[in-house]
Amino acid sequence: MLPSPDAATARYCLVADLGGTNARFALVDCQRLAREGMGAPLDCLQTLEVREHRSLGDALDHYLARWADGRRPELAVLAVASALRGDEVRFTNNGWSFSISALQRRLDLQALRVINDFATIAWAVPELRAEDVRAIGPVPLGGGHADAPRIVLGPGTGLGLAAVHCSDGKVNVIETEGGHIGFAPQTEAEVAILRRLLPRFGRVSYERLLCGEGLVNLYGACRAEAGLPEDRLEPPEVSARAQAGEAVALTAVEHFCTLLGGFAGDAALLHGAWGGVYLAGGLLPHLLSESRLPLLRQRFEDKGR
Repeated sequence: MLPSPDAATARYCLVADLGGTNARFALVDCQRLAREGMGAPLDCLQTLEVREHRSLGDALDHYLARWADGRRPELAVLAVASALRGDEVRFTNNGWSFSISALQRRLDLQALRVINDFATIAWAVPELRAEDVRAIGPVPLGGGHADAPRIVLGPGTGLGLAAVHCSDGKVNVIETEGGHIGFAPQTEAEVAILRRLLPRFGRVSYERLLCGEGLVNLYGACRAEAGLPEDRLEPPEVSARAQAGEAVALTAVEHFCTLLGGFAGDAALLHGAWGGVYLAGGLLPHLLSESRLPLLRQRFEDKGR
């Protein structure tokens, strides 16, 4: 993934995972990467909050001045939570935007590569080992055909989706904005949620439900259906209330897990992902408890005409 051809002579590469909430930065020693491959360590790893910096350039200046131990990268690879169209990049779920060419000049880089955040995860899928992943449900790990398409998806500040196609040892990653496809309710309770959200959004995509803010939307809809007044919370507060046993929060989290399974199953059908569906994203460790995995798996499998 390093920019080329300069990677052969460069000393350090800046790598970054830039989401809607957090910006994670690190440095990679290019020579160690050439020797050790994926085992090369990340140095100077640091997470910054997006809201604390006016722009990506300001965040990068802060990181390099305070956390990079005086090292100056010659190369950079940025994974961004945004669809990429040309030189101008606008983040989907925060106020940052930047010009790729201007940022390269600002940092005095030999080369700069910018890719979609879930495409970045998708590039890593063929490198995963058995101990890196956990199977959900009865299908054994590695049960799919080696060259069959695979997809990776998951909720964070937004809802990401990318596809991986392998053929004759070559890997091709397809970036998508699949999280923005329209929500299709399957039960009366889900129809009621849709009706609650339609006046607010006009069009309800899966990302309106399956991300941090989506959990808040689900919670608000469930409170309204229960005849309770609005109580606007942050996503961690909804999760905390569910852990404490609040009935409405538990219902919202269960809807979240069920809908994520349905979205994953539909995405698998759309992409012919017989090689596997991989879930990632910052929300999952907080919401997908052992007891909720069957909800996800059942809706994932519940397909037909």
